[in-house]
Amino acid sequence: MNLFSEDSFLHNFFLSAGGFIGLNLLWILTSIPVVTIGASTTALYYCTLKLHKDRDISIWKCYWRSFRGNFFQATVIWLGLAAAGVCVWFEKKAVMSMPGMMSAVFTYVVWGIALLLLVIVMYVFPTIASFDNKTGRLVIYALCFAARKPGYVLCMAILTCMPMYFTLVDAQLFPLYLLTWLMCGFSLTAYGNSWFLWRLFRPYFSVEEKEPRGIGNETDQYIF
Repeated sequence: MNLFSEDSFLHNFFLSAGGFIGLNLLWILTSIPVVTIGASTTALYYCTLKLHKDRDISIWKCYWRSFRGNFFQATVIWLGLAAAGVCVWFEKKAVMSMPGMMSAVFTYVVWGIALLLLVIVMYVFPTIASFDNKTGRLVIYALCFAARKPGYVLCMAILTCMPMYFTLVDAQLFPLYLLTWLMCGFSLTAYGNSWFLWRLFRPYFSVEEKEPRGIGNETDQYIF
């Protein structure tokens, strides 16, 4: 058997690796303005979710289709989350100056809000990539998806945060970690998270049906 034939393992491996590297570079380049991180992350998840659904896609076409189509909603939500994160950070600083018991109580409140924001960040951009609805409803749906499978939230948080943690604390291997992040770290993380997300979203899209299904009585459109 020819190792480099179109059906060979090596051919499929390098084809997949090239796709993840290209997707990673697209995400990094379109995230550089910072303001566009919401749109770029939505496009990243659009591609990784379609990879789970269709296996073989055009990364370039799918990425820019989602980036342009979801730019406004994703940017509004991203700026809102970023502003909320800044407020939580300043509130944490203020709580530290409070006396005794009051400081302890408000510390738990601040951490609770921070965790809620983290959950929204993990779920809202894949939800934008998958469903077409009003901005406020998409945020609510993201929280609903998270509440349905709490175990998925934990797995996605570990998959997202643990590699970042080791990157920051392991100074000796930091260059290797950094190279991995620049090459394919973000796209592989999104692909791993999409394994869980696709199982949440799949019931709202039936392969046999030509028309997508909505959530409840709403008129959501599954845009895959």
